[in-house]
Formats: sequence, structure tokens, C-alpha cells
Amino acid sequence: MIRILGSSTVALWLIMNATTSAAVDPTPIATPAQPANPTTRPVIDKSPVIAANSLVYRELPYVEQAHKQQQLDVYSPQGVKQAPVVIFVHGGEWTKGDKSEVSRKPKFFNENDVVFVSINYRLSGTAPHPAQADDVAAAVRWAHDHVAEYGGDPARMLLMGHSAGCHLVSLVGLDPQYLAKVGLKPSDLAGVVPWSGGAYNLPEKVEQGGMYAGYIRKTFGESIEAWRAASPMLHVEDFKPLPRFFYTSAEGDRDTSIAASRKMVELINSAGGQARFTLVPGRDHSTINHQLGETNDPANLVFLNYLEVATGWTKPQPDNVDNNNP
Repeated sequence: MIRILGSSTVALWLIMNATTSAAVDPTPIATPAQPANPTTRPVIDKSPVIAANSLVYRELPYVEQAHKQQQLDVYSPQGVKQAPVVIFVHGGEWTKGDKSEVSRKPKFFNENDVVFVSINYRLSGTAPHPAQADDVAAAVRWAHDHVAEYGGDPARMLLMGHSAGCHLVSLVGLDPQYLAKVGLKPSDLAGVVPWSGGAYNLPEKVEQGGMYAGYIRKTFGESIEAWRAASPMLHVEDFKPLPRFFYTSAEGDRDTSIAASRKMVELINSAGGQARFTLVPGRDHSTINHQLGETNDPANLVFLNYLEVATGWTKPQPDNVDNNNP
């Protein structure tokens, strides 16, 4: 029973281990299960898919006197204790998007005994930078203080973002000023998972043109100094030790975005951190996000591997399995 409380198998060949060596896999991890950019795409339902054993807590404010955009939702597997936690930051060019647009993630994570937290943050039409990064940091603080009440372990939190959310989680994970405002540091995170993004060097992104140049100006202003200050790529050396970073791109992502993710991994590893890159086949910028958790999705094992490396997570055993009598 779901309780709502409050307001094609793809063989994956992963080069992923706990060390900094061999962190970048230069090729796709498998033969694509479908074209990366199909001519006709199925309509994807972004609304939450909830597991049968989920407890759902909606519209929880994560700061005092919260703006309506400073709220989060928690999806918790019933009965778990000290479970890993995934804190998800949605995309939308910093101007749109919502914490409810999570598709199968709640079901996927809960069925794997992982607490899933999806957050909203003040969009740039409500407040300019640094409000978005400050809100992500504040939500991490809330989770650190309260996630144990929902069965999660604050020492095993992964901060995941998609698209513009990739920028935000990278910035919060690399520039220590944001978490410092709430009494935390980047190493309090078990890992950071930028899930298909490329806005890591904002002046470079503006120079590339396209729609993102306008969104960057809207959110971060017209100053190149402000763009540089908000660029995760330029903060790799700001804090030690770093959390683990797991940069992920879809095969159908823009070449510039894939290159930016690879560059982040290279810089973090060169600075003594631990980062790796995975290219997911048969997916594009949208489907890697909204089809995560579908049966046999090529990204499922990628993320579960991240969980294992960063938090020690192991796959739940079915209730009818007797591990002492195989």
C-alpha cells in the first residue's frame, strides 16, 4: 500500500572502481539499445511513479519562512534504516522545472532500498544567483539533519542533478562557500552525480552561443566575473578533500556537453580528487533522465554502481531468498 503523508537486457561493461585511475571510459559502455536521436520519440510522463512500499512526504519546507519554491518531497521505502539517500536537483535552465518531474526515480530508488529526496529551488525569475546554489545547500542541510527520520543515513548522501541541476550540484560540491553557509562542507557528501549536463564553464558556454547564453545572462547577470565565479570548472582547487564525482552523459548529448563532463573529470582527478565519466548509450538528454528506472534501462546499473562505490550500497535480496541455503 502507498501511503502519502503531509502537504532488451543491455550488457553493461563498466570501467568503474574506487580509485582515481582509469576513471574516464572513452567509449560508450554498451551497444545502443535504440538510436540516440530517434525521429519520433514517445511522450514521457514526468509525474512520479511510486513503489508499493513507498511512504511519500510532500511539500516539506527546508528553510524557515520558506518561499513556495523552497520545498522538497521525500520518498522513503517503508521499514528502511540507515539507507543511502539520493537528493535530486531538477533541470530547466535555472528558469523552470519542478521537483515533481521525476518519472520513475522514486520507484526505482525505493525498490532498491534508497531514500529519494526531490527538491525545488528558487528559479531565476524569483531570485537571481546565488539563490539557486544557496537553496541546494540548504536542502542538503535539511537532509543531513532530518533524513534519518525517513530511514536515511546522512553519512551516505548522493547529490544528483540533471541539466541545469548538474551545474548546481557541481558548484555546491566544488565551491565550499555554499555549504559553509549552512555549516557543512563538500566532503560531507558521499558523492555528486551530474546526470547529463555541460554548463560547467559559464563564459565558455556563453561564447558557444545558443539558448544557454540567454539563460546564463538571465540567471547570473551580464558580468563575466560573475560567470567565472559561478563556474564549477574554476573551483576544482578550492577545497580538499572532495567528495566523489560521477559525471554521466547520454550518447545523444551535445558534443560540447560530453567534452565538458570529461574535462571536469580530468581536472578533479588531476587535483587529487576521485571522479569518473560514463557515457550511456541509446539515450539523449531527456531520456537519460526520465527513463531511468525503466526495466532494462541502460542507465540503471550505472547509477547503482555509483551507489555501491560511494556508499557501500548492495542490491536488496528478495524476501524469499535464504542466503544461508543457496
